[in-house]
Amino acid sequence: MDINSIITKEEYNNTRQLSYEQFTTYLTKVIKMSVEEALKTLPFVLTHLSSQAAYLKELSDNFYKNNKDLDKHRKIVVREIERAESENPGKKYEEILEIAAVGARRVIAELGRVTDFNPKELERFDSHLGKL
Repeated sequence: MDINSIITKEEYNNTRQLSYEQFTTYLTKVIKMSVEEALKTLPFVLTHLSSQAAYLKELSDNFYKNNKDLDKHRKIVVREIERAESENPGKKYEEILEIAAVGARRVIAELGRVTDFNPKELERFDSHLGKL
């Protein structure tokens, strides 16, 4: 972006006090140039985003291929990935997935222990709780 296309040094030096019209003209030029510059970078940004999405998709596919036991627990895995990312900023995504796999297995094991209950006992507990 070339500032001289907005206002030249000569124009600036000739302007003692900007009128509203001059100010809006310069401001409009700045806005137009900013938009043009942003639009020029857009193809590069989109290319990067699409390659990043493809990389993450491949990483995810490989993760579930290597961790078949976690495939049916994807919601738990997602939560563990989010937790691992927040607790380990700056770590590579491959490391985050390893941490998340361990955490997901821990959560699944805990849920397995929690769900091993007798529904009749829960009904009996509820009825006793209602009497209190």
